[in-house]
Amino acid sequence: MTVFESLSTFHINAILTILGMAAVTYGMRVGGLLMADRLPQTGRWAHVLERLPGAVLISVWVPSALASGTIGIAGAAVTLIAMIVTRNLFVAMVTGMGLVAAGRYFIV
Repeated sequence: MTVFESLSTFHINAILTILGMAAVTYGMRVGGLLMADRLPQTGRWAHVLERLPGAVLISVWVPSALASGTIGIAGAAVTLIAMIVTRNLFVAMVTGMGLVAAGRYFIV
């Protein structure tokens, strides 16, 4: 268990870490705004950049589903089916999370 010296004291490392994270976050946002007009608007690269957020999401989602075992894979499949059928992200997410929650409660 971690014992805190005092919640009213600050360590320079913590402050520098928070300021560094803020600078990186702000820099990424500003960099994106400054580079947005330089990105291709048509052609193959524009198509690739449009698909990139989905690819990043899948690269996080699939290993997590596989690591969760059978119930995680079933939840991912049900989420995908619900999204195809309803075209509603909220319904798909609630359906998948509901299946995983029920499976973990009743089965696992």
